[in-house]
Amino acid sequence: MADLEIEMEVSARLDIEVFVDCPHCGYMIDLLKEDETDGQNHNDEGYILAQACPSGLWIDEHEKFEVDEVTCTKCKTTFNVKGLEW
Repeated sequence: MADLEIEMEVSARLDIEVFVDCPHCGYMIDLLKEDETDGQNHNDEGYILAQACPSGLWIDEHEKFEVDEVTCTKCKTTFNVKGLEW
């Protein structure tokens, strides 16, 4: 097998989505997308990302994850989110 010389480098990309199902209609909502939360920015100043990617033990911190007053764009139901599964 010939030695291969690799001359290309590319950057990796990290895509983060934080999903919750609307308890009323079942619509899958990405909490990071304002158009799925009836125009509300729940990640203002990194609020959701700081909880989703904490500096402590993730399993302990994810139990504390919460987002209040999420409104489903599809059915307009408002609900709170508590806990994060990963």
